[in-house]
Amino acid sequence: MNDLQWDVIGNRVRSARVAAGISARELARRIGVSPSHVSQVERGIGAFSVPALYAAAREIDISLHDLFDPPQEALPAPAPATLQDLDADGVVQRAGQHPTIQLSDGPRWSRLNVAAEADAEFLEVIYQPGTRVLPDYIRHEGREYGIVISGALDVEVDGVRTTLNAGDSIVFDSQRPHRFWNESEAEVRAIWFVRDSEPGDAAPHA
Repeated sequence: MNDLQWDVIGNRVRSARVAAGISARELARRIGVSPSHVSQVERGIGAFSVPALYAAAREIDISLHDLFDPPQEALPAPAPATLQDLDADGVVQRAGQHPTIQLSDGPRWSRLNVAAEADAEFLEVIYQPGTRVLPDYIRHEGREYGIVISGALDVEVDGVRTTLNAGDSIVFDSQRPHRFWNESEAEVRAIWFVRDSEPGDAAPHA
């Protein structure tokens, strides 16, 4: 996996915040965290939760696609694309090449599409055992499609809770308040697809 460190993401958050003309204190107020937490994220020694990441991206007008992309210097040199080379043609992405970030509240996101797409996210989502329930709900533009590959994922949509086991799937409008966690003693692995309502909207859930 191509792990993205929070110092890379933090630099992108800080650059977008400055470009938007918003102070760190004001951003913290808008997304409901402390100014010191924003500072820690921007310096790469802290990580946002899923709700805070969505809120920050919205306030500073940066897409999750841009936050997710690996640094350009970390990318392999492009090779001529041919019909015989689906990797070079941007059709296939190998297991060790998925850009991956770890959120502070448990989930680990790995982007499965080769490059950022303006209106969709295709993700593998991993929850470690004993992931706590989020205190806040997540809401954003789009429609989500998910399937659990292994483990038991706890789900709440519009205040109604259930558990998705291996093979169970879910589809819902992302504007409905929702949250996900893993109370079990086993890792949860799921595949998620989010179709944004409009190009450039925030994308994946968790």
